[in-house]
Amino acid sequence: MTERSEQLLDFALFALDHATNSVVPHGGPLIPFCFVEVDGKRELHRFAGDLEQGQRMARAHIAQTAGVTVAAVAWDGYMTLDGHRMDAVYVEASESGGDGSLVLAQRYAKVGRLKKKFEPFGQPALVAEGEALF
Repeated sequence: MTERSEQLLDFALFALDHATNSVVPHGGPLIPFCFVEVDGKRELHRFAGDLEQGQRMARAHIAQTAGVTVAAVAWDGYMTLDGHRMDAVYVEASESGGDGSLVLAQRYAKVGRLKKKFEPFGQPALVAEGEALF
């Protein structure tokens, strides 16, 4: 794994926390979104449509925004672990001058006797590294 700055990790976890709090209480769906930080100010932008379209629009928005120092894209999906498929929220984050991106995930599941409530399951995990978002 490439070493990442504390700023990038904090920003990625901030975005993952926002995504988790947006989707977990209701079990989804999460409208894909991005956070960008420009001149020390964070901006949130949501992108309605299907999952893939929303992610493409979020990535395009980041690439077209001048002066971005750190950015993250978030979406809802699934994670398969030990043969079990679970709901999860994902965040991919990059920073200016950085070497690619990191992808974090937070699993969530139905809980309780009636299985009508959702809660985060386990800890956030680094699941991949990718190309820089900008």
